[in-house]
Amino acid sequence: MMEVTCPTCSATFKVPDTVSVATCPYCGTTFRVKTSEELIEHFFFPPIKEDPAGKLLKFLSRQYGAPADITGAKVTKKELHWIPVYFFYLHGKSGSKETVEEVCFLGIPAGSPLKVLMHNYPFPVRGKRFFEESVVKKGKYYEPEMTKEQAEAIARSNLETALKWEAKGEGSRIGDLELEVKFLGLVHYPVWEVHYEYGGQTFRNYVDGTDGRVVRGEYPLMSEARKKATILGFGVIGGSILIGLIAATATGNGIGLLGALVAGVAGAAGIFSKGSVSKRVVSEVMRVGKENAYFRTV
Repeated sequence: MMEVTCPTCSATFKVPDTVSVATCPYCGTTFRVKTSEELIEHFFFPPIKEDPAGKLLKFLSRQYGAPADITGAKVTKKELHWIPVYFFYLHGKSGSKETVEEVCFLGIPAGSPLKVLMHNYPFPVRGKRFFEESVVKKGKYYEPEMTKEQAEAIARSNLETALKWEAKGEGSRIGDLELEVKFLGLVHYPVWEVHYEYGGQTFRNYVDGTDGRVVRGEYPLMSEARKKATILGFGVIGGSILIGLIAATATGNGIGLLGALVAGVAGAAGIFSKGSVSKRVVSEVMRVGKENAYFRTV
């Protein structure tokens, strides 16, 4: 084994003596071992061999209010999508504040109908391989719909936003920014689309093709679970009103009642949104309905 140094992040790691090309396990840069020359190439992540539908249904069976027999649901569609993603290594810091600094590996989906779904997705650094033409025939293959330069502009904007938010959180002046946005290549990333039927309904789901984690899953919420959630939600509102009445009686004004009512409705709204619906959407990776990222969206 020999020790090599990454030309991008300066991390050191060991590789076999026989290799001529290495990929940094920390920032994803691929380079020639002897010259440290970076290779900007086309890569892909090999999909898992396990059944994505089986992993999906097993995950859904553990969710609140899911049918006990959902693992036996009829799978009606399994389709592999190859999503084009531009990968970047980002490093930025404030010129006037030493503690304001961001280092990140960022993937920007560049096309396909799943581009929005995979926006801000925490793509892995390790595991990619040099692209093979056989990949094109193993599912739906999509070409990039944006240029590398357009993706780089997005990455730079996200990095700037992250630094500004960090400075704002510290209550400090950010000053001039020092930004490094390094393009690491185009990667085609596998995502499984899985449909299943249950109770006469069809549910559409997406599973990460590299490790089987559920990106977005749907399942029917059983009526008993919905009933319990509804009772709990109204119970929260009722309890808040009771506390507000006690406070209003003790203080002689209705401000306490109003505040308690607002707090109760806000708490109940979260319960209703998750438990009083006929279908729930869940994820092992993303925060459903919110940004999930290394950076705030711009």
